[in-house]
Amino acid sequence: MKVKKNILKEIFFSIFIFLIFFSLIEIIGRFFIFSITKNLDTFAYGFNKNIQINLNHLIKLKVEVINLKKVNDSIQKFKIDNSKQKQEKNIWIFGGSTTKGNICGDNASSWPKELEKLNNKINIKNFSEYGIDSHGSLQIIQKLIINQQILPDVIIWTHKFNEINVIYQGKRTDPNNLKIQEEEYKKRIFYYQIVKIDHLLKSNLIFYKIFKSILISTNRKIERNISKERIHPKLTFNDFKFAAKNFEINTGNVIEFSEKIGVKNFILLSLPSRKDFEKKMSNLFFDHYYNSINNLTKNYSVKFLDLSNNNLFLDNESLLFCDEVHKTRKANIIIARLVNLYIKNALNFIK
Repeated sequence: MKVKKNILKEIFFSIFIFLIFFSLIEIIGRFFIFSITKNLDTFAYGFNKNIQINLNHLIKLKVEVINLKKVNDSIQKFKIDNSKQKQEKNIWIFGGSTTKGNICGDNASSWPKELEKLNNKINIKNFSEYGIDSHGSLQIIQKLIINQQILPDVIIWTHKFNEINVIYQGKRTDPNNLKIQEEEYKKRIFYYQIVKIDHLLKSNLIFYKIFKSILISTNRKIERNISKERIHPKLTFNDFKFAAKNFEINTGNVIEFSEKIGVKNFILLSLPSRKDFEKKMSNLFFDHYYNSINNLTKNYSVKFLDLSNNNLFLDNESLLFCDEVHKTRKANIIIARLVNLYIKNALNFIK
């Protein structure tokens, strides 16, 4: 009996020590995130399901804490400018480096900047960031809603090239993973249970999110040193399909947010790239991208402007592109003219 009691004591003591250690690591993780964001909602993560924590780039300390309840509450209070005397129309633009611009030399400019020069009846706010994808811009628009920005008349959504970030070097990173792959996972019951546990841990424990983020980043660096290619040769049809579906879900969420705050004009814009890149990505990602675009235009009241096959970009590529996707000032001026012409024709309140 004494032996059994001693064994039970050791077991309970081991469990107690484990729980103390586990709790300590979680507390340290929460204080680490709080030190970056200075947001007290960090400590409510897991307890309050409205709190989201996005570890966008731990090395660069890019972390976002978003309270979805604050987003939804703010939607009801959004400022709408109904003034009949309003001269300018507000346009919000979201995208990556091809829309942020200023890549190809000191005089490169950006197409949103050139667009504003062409039309004095529009006021542009360019929220694009280098290297960002649709999930990053979803976070930006959530913060804009919380911060009570003036309502935009038009949103232009240019995400495309960076959408393969979620499968970069074959390591998937986006929180839409379970939602996208649910049917596939259910066919493999054991694997599906593992993924559900992984999702549960990520939704409640910050230290687990940090650990997994570090693990994925480390694996990507190892794969990058081995492969030396951004598009890893082991990526499959389903990987690229996953990336496009991820784009579709994120974009659908943004469209729904925009509808709730009263934005009636949402434009999906596909920017051009160099012919060799178009050819390389056509069968890999772009076919899936266009399928997602078709789904979005069917399910929502949005417009689609595709400049990727415009003949103006097929000639004189050396003067228009400084790499596969980034444009010179000359190319940005052409894009601005085409977008300006489109919004004049498609949006009858902007002339």
